[in-house]
Amino acid sequence: MIRIAALALAASLSFTLAPPAAAAAAHGAVQADGEAFAAPGPHSVTTSLDVWTDEARGRDIPVKIYQPDGPGPFAAVIFSHGLGGSREAAGYLGAHLASWGLVAIHIQHPGSDETIWAGVRDRRALMAAMQAAVREPRTAIDRYQDIPFAVDAIEARAEALSVDPTRLGIAGHSFGAHTVMAAAGITFPTPRGDLTLAEPRLSAGLMLSPPAPNERIDPSDYARIYGGITIPLLHVTGVDDGSPLDPGLDPSDRLIPFREIGGAPQYLALFDPGDHQVFGGRAGPRGAPDWYAGVQAATAQIAAAFFRAELYDDPQARAFMDGPGFTLALEGLAESDRKQ
Repeated sequence: MIRIAALALAASLSFTLAPPAAAAAAHGAVQADGEAFAAPGPHSVTTSLDVWTDEARGRDIPVKIYQPDGPGPFAAVIFSHGLGGSREAAGYLGAHLASWGLVAIHIQHPGSDETIWAGVRDRRALMAAMQAAVREPRTAIDRYQDIPFAVDAIEARAEALSVDPTRLGIAGHSFGAHTVMAAAGITFPTPRGDLTLAEPRLSAGLMLSPPAPNERIDPSDYARIYGGITIPLLHVTGVDDGSPLDPGLDPSDRLIPFREIGGAPQYLALFDPGDHQVFGGRAGPRGAPDWYAGVQAATAQIAAAFFRAELYDDPQARAFMDGPGFTLALEGLAESDRKQ
């Protein structure tokens, strides 16, 4: 478990920011550092559903768009759900990001979405269906290729979405965090040589339940595996963030990417308590424990600050992420760390 010393509260700052970031900065500037970005931001939020068609691959991608009000153009964040999920995943995150002036575009990946377990009632059959999906290499390839298509689609719809396509980020949970890592530039060793699927139009990423490296990868190869990642990443996990499909996974192995990535600033939040389901916004079969709401609220808070810092170069958000605010916001909920 990572331990860091508590930081002294910084002196209050005032900032001037260009629209549409100005309203958000003014909204949060009066709050103490640890409280900034915790409440919903100044934008009201509407949602809409759509289906974007990739004609080249004959593939329909359902999307849910969380749209801030106002003229924009806004930065945007693509969200990738976990195995068996849908565009409805992590609604708590999409709504909060949009309230802070970030268009959140939650995409659904056919072949690794909720359709793989539709109609299945028995837990053993459910696990078998999910295992079968991840064993098929095409499943991962298809979802990884959904990201450059989504970026193309955003660029083509930039005016309608009120999005600045030069300010794009990506977020994802579980299998979606794998997707973030692929888009960020991780190296995949293959029998035919190293492969990377980096999407250079993305400037920052959030990984909820970051993927541990494949157990077949020797730690001596980590520098090569992670060396191609050159964008800032926010890593969010929990002390009990295991894998439903791999009971042998040690949750602490989800910290390895944070430790090994060195090509850009990295931020870490390690929640205690914190399990796998909480970050995707879906409760387990017995319902959500009382602490879920607090973990989700803190996750949304630091995500809003992170993406505003990276996509808008918002001075207040930057001071929050690199100063005491990041640590204070997580106090009593999670341990934090960062690497510049």
